[in-house]
Amino acid sequence: MRLRNGQHGYGAVTKALHWLTVALFATQFVVGYTMDTDPDLPQVECDPVGEGRSGGDTSDAEDERLDRVEERCEAREDAREQAAEEQIPTLHVVLGIAILAVGLVRVAWRRLTPLPPWDPRLSTTDQRVVHATEAVLLSLMFVVPATGLLLVADRDLVALHVVAHVCFFVALGAHLTMVLGRRLLPRMLPGSRPVA
Repeated sequence: MRLRNGQHGYGAVTKALHWLTVALFATQFVVGYTMDTDPDLPQVECDPVGEGRSGGDTSDAEDERLDRVEERCEAREDAREQAAEEQIPTLHVVLGIAILAVGLVRVAWRRLTPLPPWDPRLSTTDQRVVHATEAVLLSLMFVVPATGLLLVADRDLVALHVVAHVCFFVALGAHLTMVLGRRLLPRMLPGSRPVA
């Protein structure tokens, strides 16, 4: 199989980058939609032993010591809860960065190798739809992970990330409808031959 695209169809590098993108996005969505963003932490009781006797049964110094013990415990628990809530699942972030990197490689590769000729089964309208959905999907390959990474700095941007997901799935649906409806999938499979 040839590495570059040409009259023969898509080359091995283009096919590998395409399927790597599919695998990364599929993994990313599974990780993203199943990750626990609000972990259940075990509750720690911060009331120190002997606090029930405080008041009339203990000295002021003992009351102050018990209060300090309780305050330190509560501060540790608050910090632990805040850290758990703010923790960014590492795999999700790494996958997002990998998608951005593969996107850059795809854009560079696209500039270095021509696209193969259009499949003869595609009408002019079909070609426009394929071109548009591919352009949108390629753009969203940067937008979806970028909006996710922005959430690290500002949790209020979750709506923007959700909108990016919705746009991605709409474009993916249009792309798959065309690819499967016109039986174009074999063009992107390893070892495939162009339709004559």
